[in-house]
Amino acid sequence: MLSVIQTIAERKIQQAMAEGSLPDLSHWKNKPLPPDDMAHVPEDLRMAYRLLKNGGYVPEEVALQQEITRLEQLLAGCTDEREKVRQLKRISCLKTKLECRMGRAIELGEDGPYYERVVDRLSTLKSR
Repeated sequence: MLSVIQTIAERKIQQAMAEGSLPDLSHWKNKPLPPDDMAHVPEDLRMAYRLLKNGGYVPEEVALQQEITRLEQLLAGCTDEREKVRQLKRISCLKTKLECRMGRAIELGEDGPYYERVVDRLSTLKSR
């Protein structure tokens, strides 16, 4: 015996099939499903993570990194020196916060692996 929700779902499917509004999924026939992006998450937490992801939740570390990237892009086009200093301080604060959240330091100093790339990129942008 079907539950009320199952009965409603069956009716909706039958109605969509009759109207022809179901998408054509024939290209998936006899093909494997795409890999699960939650394979690294413990099985008992996957549903909760999917709910958060589908609800638009972004982990704080990801949000911080996105904000840092956005500010760095804005900084590249900035011409006002006071504004540059203000944005650099804000970026520094966000990087420190990100380091604390991740439990490790982000290597961006002269000894860091990305220092030369950042300097080259900034000098290229400055010369334009």
